[in-house]
Amino acid sequence: MIDKHAIVIGSSIAGLMTARVLSERFARVTILERDRLPNGPEERAGTPQGKHVHNLLVRGLRIMEDLFPGFDDELAAAGAPMMNYGRDVRLLVSFHQWMPNVETDFASRAASRALVEHVIRHRVLALPNVEVCERVIVDGLLMNENKQRVTGVRVAPRGTSEPYDMQGDFVVDASGRRSRTPQWLEQLGLPTPETTVVDSEVGYATRLYRKPKGFDKWTVLYMPARLPSVRGGAIFEVENDIWMASLGGYNRQYPPTNEAEFLEYARTLPQPDLYDAIKDGEPLSGIISYRNTRNIRYHYERINLPTHFVLLGDAVCGFNPIYGQGMTSAAMGAVQLGETLDALHGDLDAVTAQFQKQLAALHDSMWLLATGEDLAFIHLESGSGDGPDPGWFDRFVQKYAGYCVVTTPSDPHIVQTLFEITNLTKPPTALFHPRIAVSVLWHQFIRPRLGMSPKVAASN
Repeated sequence: MIDKHAIVIGSSIAGLMTARVLSERFARVTILERDRLPNGPEERAGTPQGKHVHNLLVRGLRIMEDLFPGFDDELAAAGAPMMNYGRDVRLLVSFHQWMPNVETDFASRAASRALVEHVIRHRVLALPNVEVCERVIVDGLLMNENKQRVTGVRVAPRGTSEPYDMQGDFVVDASGRRSRTPQWLEQLGLPTPETTVVDSEVGYATRLYRKPKGFDKWTVLYMPARLPSVRGGAIFEVENDIWMASLGGYNRQYPPTNEAEFLEYARTLPQPDLYDAIKDGEPLSGIISYRNTRNIRYHYERINLPTHFVLLGDAVCGFNPIYGQGMTSAAMGAVQLGETLDALHGDLDAVTAQFQKQLAALHDSMWLLATGEDLAFIHLESGSGDGPDPGWFDRFVQKYAGYCVVTTPSDPHIVQTLFEITNLTKPPTALFHPRIAVSVLWHQFIRPRLGMSPKVAASN
């Protein structure tokens, strides 16, 4: 630990995980948060997406358990059910096929974003060298005379108090999609990052329902949009026997927030399972929509940032939330920051450039997973949105991945690999293992040409 002060902008999951990592390496850590923080697992203004389905991926759960021993037990004690991917997830892989059941110990915890953040926040704020300043806005970065090093931040309390300077030896921007770092850099006359955007113009709407008594068919029902349809939906069971039911549509085919039209939208999905689950259900909330779903990368790794300053989480790379990578990506970024600090023995002059490059490399596979699917919808003949035209290699990967998914009813071995990739415990290249490639070739090309009927495993 070094006798220095670290400042973290933002107290969402990225900021809290970062504060936890820095608490082992700095004498004092201050979190700056624009909202008033709730005492329990409640939503707040700064996390508008928090009222919708969130998927805590297996890698994210493992990281959180490592940093907060007993974390999973706390989620369980709050009523969050275990989600075994082989047994408890009912996943539609094509218009008419479901992913088969498999024997696996691959599992995570199904919990609301509010509960996950609450448990983490409670643990972080109990640390003796971490403090939080609520209802403050960060108005800019403080710099040394030659503008090469960040020395703190300008803080503006929300209310009548006067702005003041907070000195710090190391500053982390974990303020999410609202990050103002590009504007601050421009105001200082410093280089600003290029951006890459992939926007399939997907929007979704969510409503809470009471889980029916005795229901045990699945914990998660996931019916992603499968071309040529651009509509999909999901139900996640979370704590307190609550179902979070979400409907989504690409290319501006947004689900409505009117009750009758919401149900009618659900009825148009390729299979009736989601509609049947909610049509006579007990609603516990209104219907809330969310449309800020574009994938966006700020390429800070390509510019010379001032030292003693880094960015992570959605402030650097925001993924389409429909793929559920955000919480896990934030956790991975925080861990990477700790590893970079350790590798450089606390040399804060060297951390910025090295960390932003390492973080960009960390994001590459997640970006491929999120944008590959979105680009397929953008470049439909009737598609809309914003994103580069994929080259031949990207098109090949998208097509091959699609073949892998539709092969799962015939080859349950692929199921485990797909779950490992989407849960970020294996890279996407795992799909190119010879065992999987041969299976795809056999089931999708050779077997049909021999006139053999498909072999289909049992699904739940």
